[in-house]
Amino acid sequence: DGNYFQLPSSCNYILTSHCSASYEDFNIQLRHQVVNNEATISKITMKLQGTVIELTKGSLSVNRQIVTLPFSSSGVFIEKMTSYISVKAVLGLVAMWNEDDSFMVKLDDKYKNQTCGLCGDFNGIQVYNEFISDGTFIFIYLTMGKYICNLLGCFTLLYTDNKESLISCSRNYAVLCMKDLCHCNGTSGSFCLCKSIGEYSRQCVHAGGKPEEWRSEYFCPHPCPESMVHQECGNPCTDTCTNPEIGQVCEHHCIDGCFCPPGTVFDDIHDTGCIPHSECSCVLGGKIFASGENYTSSCRDCTCGQGQWNCIQKDCPHSCSVEGGSHITSYDGKAYTFHGDCTYVLSKHCAKQCTEFTVQGDLVKCGVTETETCLKSVTLALLDGTNVSTKKD
Repeated sequence: DGNYFQLPSSCNYILTSHCSASYEDFNIQLRHQVVNNEATISKITMKLQGTVIELTKGSLSVNRQIVTLPFSSSGVFIEKMTSYISVKAVLGLVAMWNEDDSFMVKLDDKYKNQTCGLCGDFNGIQVYNEFISDGTFIFIYLTMGKYICNLLGCFTLLYTDNKESLISCSRNYAVLCMKDLCHCNGTSGSFCLCKSIGEYSRQCVHAGGKPEEWRSEYFCPHPCPESMVHQECGNPCTDTCTNPEIGQVCEHHCIDGCFCPPGTVFDDIHDTGCIPHSECSCVLGGKIFASGENYTSSCRDCTCGQGQWNCIQKDCPHSCSVEGGSHITSYDGKAYTFHGDCTYVLSKHCAKQCTEFTVQGDLVKCGVTETETCLKSVTLALLDGTNVSTKKD
């Protein structure tokens, strides 16, 4: 409902759950811990319509079985999206974790006023009938006097180095920044500030904004693999050698993380980072061909270019067949079953001016069930008027 609060405890908490129905569609719990004076989310447990998912750094299990990504089963799809792990459930839930300190849940409107946990009751009203005990907001754990300690420093740091674009999203994070800095000691102040602004930037995105690149080499740097660059608002659908245009049809809003520079794609064939699209390899029959390599068969010559095969077809005969009265194999090797009861065009020359040949077949019922059909006759009609018919007798 848009309320902001802080909860520094390292207990295991219910973040959100479906709590006003006889059957609990979802229950999401998380635990955070402090390692080397830095707060992080150590474990996330998700129960989604009976499927139990456990997320920890470097490990993912579904129903207590270790799985690899991407994973899909029982109405749940889990994938890696740049710097995030995304969990989608058909019940109407999407969760994203950056494998560190940020976790977000998006919930379908059908669950309004039906949730419990730290995320509130989803009724559209802040601090209404939630987080209150005897009329007191139960998460206020420090006096405001302590928050003044870094008020000036927080605003100064937020406004330096052309960071004004971050201030346009919400004033709530100015208070959160003060709280975080008050809890930081002399060695972790930079960490606390960068984490606060980082989450502030994410909330800008969720609210429909597009934050600029506020990080630099000297202010809250974010290291990336050698071939990648950090973006505060990048496309989460990564273009790859095998799918170089997926980013153009991405339905997700931008996220922060490490991305391939413009003009490059991720090499998902060799898993070696970002390369120019022109250098992508091709795969055929489990074998990898480098860009520029050729593949030749009896019917075509192909050259690998930009991860795709460019082929020249040779004059090579192909066959089509009807067997068993219903089992059809096309010229290109497509096999399927068709139980008909009529005269059908098996093949014809589809020229605009004239049709050189037409092959027709009579498929008829020949048994007691609908799936028993026979090929009764075949007729070949040629352009010069010749007709050739064959029947089973």
